[in-house]
Amino acid sequence: MDIVEFLSERIREDEAAARKLLSDNSVSESGKWYEWRLLRECESKRRLIGIIESARQAVLTTMVSNESGDTQWIPDVIEWTTLSLNALALPYADHPDFQTGWQLSS
Repeated sequence: MDIVEFLSERIREDEAAARKLLSDNSVSESGKWYEWRLLRECESKRRLIGIIESARQAVLTTMVSNESGDTQWIPDVIEWTTLSLNALALPYADHPDFQTGWQLSS
């Protein structure tokens, strides 16, 4: 499982949990507020992953089709996309599918 698959699954789980609690009439208004915020957070994570994946695809396309040989910037882009995905995965570090290679260095 790669990190994008891992994050997508965790986001789906978070959304399912939030929706379940939102349908529970015993949840307080402040609890519902938190669950609505969690749903918006899930959407923002999904958008960030899309942005990061678009950048990765652009880099891969450039690597394959670049005839000028100007690729000095590519390692920097690959690094920031990797670090960004790792940062998004950090809240799920206690999940059994979390890979230690996704830990951010301090």
